[in-house]
Amino acid sequence: MSRIREEYVETGKVKFVYKHFAILGSESSRAAEASECAAEQDAFWAFHDRVFADQAETHSTLSQEKLVSLAGEIELDTSAFQECLSSGRYSLQISKESQTVQALGLRGTPGFLINGLFVNGAQPFDVFQEIIDEKLAAETN
Repeated sequence: MSRIREEYVETGKVKFVYKHFAILGSESSRAAEASECAAEQDAFWAFHDRVFADQAETHSTLSQEKLVSLAGEIELDTSAFQECLSSGRYSLQISKESQTVQALGLRGTPGFLINGLFVNGAQPFDVFQEIIDEKLAAETN
């Protein structure tokens, strides 16, 4: 994802919209809410990447305490983060986004829609690059 963000999103070539798909129960929903709390501190992607790295490394339980700890690791204001997460202010958003994604027919994560073309699962950058470049070329013709 970071390379896609760097080469396409940050250069203004494409717009990237992230929708939560919290399908793994309460921990999944809590982590999605936590990422929105991190976004309040302009750290959505840093937090997102840290949570996924933690899961790859330790498969830890995504309790509120663990999420606050991860927020601290990326130097967020943990008091504001914890207040946000405790408030539940993003729970309805996460629920609605998950329902929307499910209605599109996605059943697992990650899943991607690129101008209507569904790409299932984690793919190498080259796969995304080919599809995005084709879509961009078609728009200019």
